[in-house]
Amino acid sequence: MTDSNSIVQRLLKELSNEPKDYPCPKGWFTVDQIRVELDMAHTRNASSRALDLQRRGLLERQPHQFKSGTGQCHMAYVYRPVPPYKSIKEAAAQMFAHRSDKVPKGWVRLVDYAVSKNVSDVAVRGRVARAGLKPKYWKTPRGIIGLHLNAYYLKADLDRLYKA
Repeated sequence: MTDSNSIVQRLLKELSNEPKDYPCPKGWFTVDQIRVELDMAHTRNASSRALDLQRRGLLERQPHQFKSGTGQCHMAYVYRPVPPYKSIKEAAAQMFAHRSDKVPKGWVRLVDYAVSKNVSDVAVRGRVARAGLKPKYWKTPRGIIGLHLNAYYLKADLDRLYKA
């Protein structure tokens, strides 16, 4: 009987030792922190988004051991933004601008030029077609739908079309 008591006491002693807590490294974010920062409903959505941002080169990723609420230790990934971004939210917002082409100074889109001249873009397109001006294409962000090739025209050529 003493053997069973000693076994039970040793077992209780082992169970009372809580597993180590592994804090997240400074400057790195867990998927749950990313979920909160990006205002997402579920952790699985944040995990997919973080992986996508990492594949696009906006986040760094490293494996990290952590303790779950049940006390079990697991491996998961932690992320941090790549410079020049300071936060995950900023990196996510600049996802398309990060890979976009830089349009040289002096080149404009027809819609932007039409707004500056206070005429319709259809009128500008007509004059451009009659003059035979050729556009150059750069990959630039278009809202939340991603990068697209957009036609840009030399502003000096468009100004010649609207010379009074």
